[in-house]
Amino acid sequence: MRTLIAMTATAVGVLAATAGAATQDTLSLAATPSLVVYGKTTVLSGTLAPAKANQNVTAQGQECGKPNYAKVATVKTTSTGAFTATVTPTVATNYQARQKATVSSTVAVKVKPVVQLTRVARGSFAAKVTAGQALTGKIVLFQRYAKLKKRWLGVKKVTLTTATAGTPKPTMVTSAAFKSKVALRSRVRLILSTAQATPCYVSATSNIVRA
Repeated sequence: MRTLIAMTATAVGVLAATAGAATQDTLSLAATPSLVVYGKTTVLSGTLAPAKANQNVTAQGQECGKPNYAKVATVKTTSTGAFTATVTPTVATNYQARQKATVSSTVAVKVKPVVQLTRVARGSFAAKVTAGQALTGKIVLFQRYAKLKKRWLGVKKVTLTTATAGTPKPTMVTSAAFKSKVALRSRVRLILSTAQATPCYVSATSNIVRA
């Protein structure tokens, strides 16, 4: 009889534990897109399960170079437990969602700076890189397109020298003026390589202009 009671108590305990595990809240999270051009937005979306409506979900971001997460948005769940938040990362950022003690997995969003090339005069050009931090001392590669070889060739390395504040904060525009002799009407562009963009950005290519 005692054995039967013990077995019954054990079974009840297992069922209770299983039921508790089955009802434990979970949060999913995704970012679309996971790579954005500086100044553009990404949408964080996920679901709270089991579904609960009107629950506050906090989106948190850990920016490149910072040790902690900070709140970037607070949104409410729908009747299906779904939620969305639109954010604008200024550097590479890890995001997570939190609902009370429940925390989602982390998703990473990378950021591509805006690289711009301007022809000032014959043989004179201006390079400009817009990002969320100054990129003074970084190098962009000036390239020309070789028709016969059908590929881009490096012409000159240009060091970014001047940083000025842009809008909105924390936008910084880092620039440099330079001269380069290339054939008239050649197609030219700038490349910010991965090595120069890291750790907070990814590589980027400028617009193409005629020399």
